[in-house]
Amino acid sequence: LPPPPWGGIGAPPPTPKKLLHRMRRHAHRVSLFLAFLLNGACAASKVVVTGAAGRTGRLVLDKLIKRSGSGSYDPRGLVRTEKSMKRIAKLSGPDALSKVDVCDVTSPEALEKAFAGAESVVLCTSAVPKIKLRSILKVLALKLIGRKGRPTFRFPPNGDPYHVDWLGAKNQIDAAKKAGVKHIVFVGSMGGTQEDNFLNSIGRVDGDELSGNILKWKRKAEEHLIASGIDYTIVHPGGLLDKEGGRKIIFGVDDELLERKTRSIPRDDVAECCVAALSVDEAKRRSFDIISQDPADAAAAEPASFAGMDWNSFFSTNTANCKY
Repeated sequence: LPPPPWGGIGAPPPTPKKLLHRMRRHAHRVSLFLAFLLNGACAASKVVVTGAAGRTGRLVLDKLIKRSGSGSYDPRGLVRTEKSMKRIAKLSGPDALSKVDVCDVTSPEALEKAFAGAESVVLCTSAVPKIKLRSILKVLALKLIGRKGRPTFRFPPNGDPYHVDWLGAKNQIDAAKKAGVKHIVFVGSMGGTQEDNFLNSIGRVDGDELSGNILKWKRKAEEHLIASGIDYTIVHPGGLLDKEGGRKIIFGVDDELLERKTRSIPRDDVAECCVAALSVDEAKRRSFDIISQDPADAAAAEPASFAGMDWNSFFSTNTANCKY
């Protein structure tokens, strides 16, 4: 704090007029000091990451936590269960738990409360299929006789794409709008233009129109986000890899990148793109696809790294948007 308006020990007392002047000047200094503290406390932008225990969501949260030291972001991760909290503690360290809350993402009221005061939301929730063990045995048996087969999958109750990727995402978008959130970064998937994409067949049950179709439900949620009026950044990554990031990122729209031989990308690169989109105006009201350059082809190309990545240039030069 600034020094008081009166003198130190042994100093002659000021005249009433001088004391009044000094007190006014001191009050002004104190007000400036308090304003500095308040502005410093409010400077960090609250960003909520949903699906924070997932493999991509956790990376987004980790990156935001690392940047929170500079005062740029105040990250909060949302998970559905205490079990997910333990997963974060194991993979990101116990200190990360101070930035994570358990929240029922199926409850609009709970979401609105969690989103209160947030500038942005990074939506990373997604239905996760479970492999049917019997189908693995069938694939192995077919292999023995020289034939090929694919394992089959199922979704847990209320964990299917309709409930998670459509209703759950819709709840988050609606709650974010009510809470005054200004920007949503939505992690989707490539393949949304292809109704016959293999991913849509996972968990599909004949006669049940709500089953399976994960890309269909994600795309429906994206359309809802676009219509909401909130600024959005919709990121469609290719096949997600649990590998080190820092590769050169390739931009595309409308699944054109699926024609390439290599159409995958490390989750770490996707997370970095999501975090970058929070601070680049050119990333708002955008929907696009991304993959990374095949490391085998990278030797002849200019190496890429996050430290030298010009995200402003990336978003301002790649201006195309996916069509809906």
